[in-house]
Amino acid sequence: MEQMVGIVTVLMVALLAPSAQAQTDTGAGKVYRLEVVQDVTLERPKTNYNYLKYLIVAKHPEYPNKRSLVQFENLPSSCPPSKIQSAKMYLYYDYAHKASGHTITQTPFIPRCLQLYLVKKSWKEAKATSIKRDSSSKWCTPYLGHGCDTELFPEPDTVMIFPRRPGNDFVEFDVTNAVKRWKYGLPNHGLLIRATNELVPGRDIRFASNAWPDPSKHAYILVLCSY
Repeated sequence: MEQMVGIVTVLMVALLAPSAQAQTDTGAGKVYRLEVVQDVTLERPKTNYNYLKYLIVAKHPEYPNKRSLVQFENLPSSCPPSKIQSAKMYLYYDYAHKASGHTITQTPFIPRCLQLYLVKKSWKEAKATSIKRDSSSKWCTPYLGHGCDTELFPEPDTVMIFPRRPGNDFVEFDVTNAVKRWKYGLPNHGLLIRATNELVPGRDIRFASNAWPDPSKHAYILVLCSY
C-alpha cells in the first residue's frame, strides 16, 4: 500500500508540474507557450544590466542610448515550420520613464516606434554590454551592427508606444517570421528591441525583464500550430 501511495504521489507531482512548453488545444490547432530564457538591457560599454527588472529602449536625456535583447525557448519538433500559423511575443509594458528631477519639457513623452531584429550571434545575459556579447567577444559595432550581429532588415511588425497608451499591461508583437526562421534552421539567438527614433531624447520605454519579481509579467511567445 505504501509503495502504491508513493507511485500515485509521483504521478500527481508530474502532472501538476508546469511544462516548459505548455500546450493548449484550441480546436483550430495547438498553442505552444515559449518562455523567456534570457534577456538584458544594453546601455554602457563596461556595465552589464542583467540585474535590472526592466528591459529598456531609447535615449533618456543625460543618459546613453538603450536597446534590449530577449531570447526564448525553441519550439518543439511536434510543431514543424509548415504548421506554424502565427506567433505572438508578449512584453509587459510598465511605463515610459522620466527622471523625477526632470520637467516634462526636459523629458517629453514622444511616440516610440519599436522594431525587432533577429540576432545572428550568441550572447550571455550576465556578460552582455553595449560593446560585448560575452566575457571575451565583442559585437561588430556597439549595440549590435545590422547585417553583422543582426539581420540587415527588421522584422515586418512594429509596435507604437505613444503618449496616453496605458501601461501595466502586455504589448503584442507579431514574431511569426522569426519563429519560422528558427524552425527552418536559423540559430535561435533571440531578438534585439530598438526604437526607430532611439537617439531623440525623451522618455525611455520600460518592459518587465526576467528579473521582475512577479514571473507572470515575464516575456513569452504564443505559437499557434495547426493540426
